[in-house]
Amino acid sequence: MTSAQDYNPFSKETIECPYDFYAAMRNESPVMQVADGVFFVSSYDLIRQVLVDTKRFSSSNGAAFLNFQGEQGLAPPTMPPPDIANILAQGPRPRNTLLTADPPEHTRYRSLVNRSLSPRRVAKLEPAAIRVADALIDTFIDRGEVDLVEEFTQMVPLTVVAIALGVPEDQLENYKRWSMDAVKVLAGTVSHEERIESAQASVDLSNFLAQQVEQARKNPQGGLVEDLINAHMLLDEDVDGGQDSYRGLDTDEIVSVLNQLLIAGQETVNYLLSSTLLLLLQNPEHLARVEKDHGLIPAVLEEALRLESPIQSIGRFVLEDLELGGIAIPKGARLVILYGCGNRDENRFEDAATFSLNRTDARNHVGFGAGPHYCVGANLARMESRIALERLFARITNLQPTGELQQLSHQYNFIFRALNALPLRFDKKPAPDEEQEAAL
Repeated sequence: MTSAQDYNPFSKETIECPYDFYAAMRNESPVMQVADGVFFVSSYDLIRQVLVDTKRFSSSNGAAFLNFQGEQGLAPPTMPPPDIANILAQGPRPRNTLLTADPPEHTRYRSLVNRSLSPRRVAKLEPAAIRVADALIDTFIDRGEVDLVEEFTQMVPLTVVAIALGVPEDQLENYKRWSMDAVKVLAGTVSHEERIESAQASVDLSNFLAQQVEQARKNPQGGLVEDLINAHMLLDEDVDGGQDSYRGLDTDEIVSVLNQLLIAGQETVNYLLSSTLLLLLQNPEHLARVEKDHGLIPAVLEEALRLESPIQSIGRFVLEDLELGGIAIPKGARLVILYGCGNRDENRFEDAATFSLNRTDARNHVGFGAGPHYCVGANLARMESRIALERLFARITNLQPTGELQQLSHQYNFIFRALNALPLRFDKKPAPDEEQEAAL
C-alpha cells in the first residue's frame, strides 16, 4: 500500500477519491501532522474522543471552519480583506451561537434549537416535504431524463427549509438564489470576485432573515422563527432556591442560528441524497431491492452517511498541551477531524469500505458528528432525505446513468463531499389507476 506521506491531501486527485489516502493514514498514523501546528485525526475512536471533549478541543472563534486554500492546503482563520469586510458589515452582527461556540454558551443555544427541531416538530413538515418532492418530480418526469443534483437533490431541502422559515412565496426565488450563492465560499477554492458575490449574497440573505424575524415579532405566524423568538435562554441557575435568570434571543442571534441551519438542513441533504443515489447506481442489486421495498430507505441513508459522509472534515483548536494517539500536540494547534475517514475505520465497522443494506451498526457513524456539537439538523436532514427518495422511487423506475459513472466528479472541496452533477435517464411509473387499467 502507498504510504500516507506519498499523498497530497489537498490535491484534486486525492479529494476526488480520498479513500486510499484515508486507509493509509489510519494504518500508519491516526494522528498525522500535515503542516506547522496542523494535525489530521483519522481513526473513529480518536475522532469521537476529540468531539466529546470540549474542555480541551474548542470550536470557538471559527475553529470549526477550515480555511481551505486549494493545493496550498489550510490557512489559519483570517479576517476578510477590506472590500469583503465592508460588505459583511452591512449585515447583522455576527454572533457565536452553535458551530462557533463551546459549552456552556453552546449548550444554552443548543437547548433552544433542539426543541424547535424535535422529531415531533420535524414530523409536522413531512406533508410539505412530500408536496415539494412531488412538485419537483413533476417538472422532469415526462422528459425521461434529469440532472438530479440541479433539479432535485439541491432543490428539495432548499424549498423545505424555506417553508420551515415561512419565506413568502414572492421571495422564494430570491431566497433560493441567496442561499446557493452564500455557501459557495465554503469550498475555499473560489476567486476573489466569487468571494465578493458570496459575501453579498450572505448579507442579503441575513438581512432578509432579520426582516422575517422582526415581522414575526409583530405578526406571529407559527413555525421555526416564532419558536426562536419565544425561546428564553437560561443565563444563571440559582442553586440556592431563588429565581433562575432567563432572556430571549435578539435578532442577530436568531439570524446566526438560522444561517447555520441552512447548512445543516440544506447543503448536507443535497450532498447526502446525490451520494446515496450514486451508491445505489454503483450497486444495482441494492437499487433493485430499494425500489421494491421503500422500508429499506432509512438504512440506505445511514449507510450512505457513513460511507460518503456529506461533511468530510471539521476543525478544532487545542486548548492545552496534550497527547493524542501517542502524538504530542501543543496548545494552540489546529486539529482537522476527518469524519469521512473515521467512518471507514475497519476497527469500528466490519468490511468498512463495502456498501451494505444489512449493516446493523451503520447509525453509529460520525457523519453528523458526535458529542455536544452533534448536527442540530439531523432529524430534519433524515426526514427530508427519506421523503425525497420515497417519492422518487414511487414515481420513476429503471434509473440509469446517461454516461459512465466513472466520469462523474465531485467539487474540489476539502470540507464537503459534493457531486457536481448526476445525469440520469429513467422510466415513468404509471399512476395507480393506469396500472389497474393495464391489469384489466
